[in-house]
Amino acid sequence: MSEQRIMQALFNQQRLQIKSLGVHHDEYTDAYLYAWEEGVYPFFNDTDGSVPPMPHECYEEFFKIKKEHVKKVLFFLDEKWLEKAVPTFWELEDEFGGKWREEYGRSALIGICRYAFLRGSFDKSFWKKLLTPMQHPSEASYICQPFDRQNEIFFN
Repeated sequence: MSEQRIMQALFNQQRLQIKSLGVHHDEYTDAYLYAWEEGVYPFFNDTDGSVPPMPHECYEEFFKIKKEHVKKVLFFLDEKWLEKAVPTFWELEDEFGGKWREEYGRSALIGICRYAFLRGSFDKSFWKKLLTPMQHPSEASYICQPFDRQNEIFFN
């Protein structure tokens, strides 16, 4: 068995353990659990090397939405927030190449934004502007919904 397949198996096992601890023992934050469930690299949870690494850090390549993509979108949103020029979701989608672009398509942007929302990033006015009525697809409304561990975490 190749090293890649072994690492994938270890990632799958770690993913199940994180989700189980979150659902059954109330471990980890909602944002961290959501990231593992949806395959969004949990960028905000990276350590700086001065403490033991978090479980996700050695599995960077196995997340569907890669670290560099999460970082690029979050840095863009932070810059726009600081400039008081928050985009609507559709403007965000246009900025990153449209809804079908693999790395930054609609589902990836929704996943990254939901992770940021669940982490408590930005403020209410930011999220209100991003989700301006008639300026986002209906599925983006999910970004600012409360997280329900019992019903949003699946063991598959």
